[in-house]
Amino acid sequence: SSGINAEYGGYRAVLVFKNVKDESIEYLAPHDALESQKSKTELLEKFNGDWKDPAWRGMVYCEKPYSKEQLDYFNTLPAERLPKIQDMMSRYSAGNDDEAKKVI
Repeated sequence: SSGINAEYGGYRAVLVFKNVKDESIEYLAPHDALESQKSKTELLEKFNGDWKDPAWRGMVYCEKPYSKEQLDYFNTLPAERLPKIQDMMSRYSAGNDDEAKKVI
């Protein structure tokens, strides 16, 4: 599986908890958004080469591509994201920013 979210074009992550087991969880095969191994390799090379460049996101058709504000957030180093979150939250709580509502 490519790990690309077909709805938004983002890269999915998986958290594995070594000591947590739940037999009732049903395994769902991941959607393979990229058909060829060549495409998968190209995507990984683009992502690993410059993760801030959103070109790798465009390799898969997306129903709801990320907004410019969302891409700006993703392209910001995690240690520098708090001011962006605070700004989005203040605009959202004021009820006057439709773009912020899409992000949250």
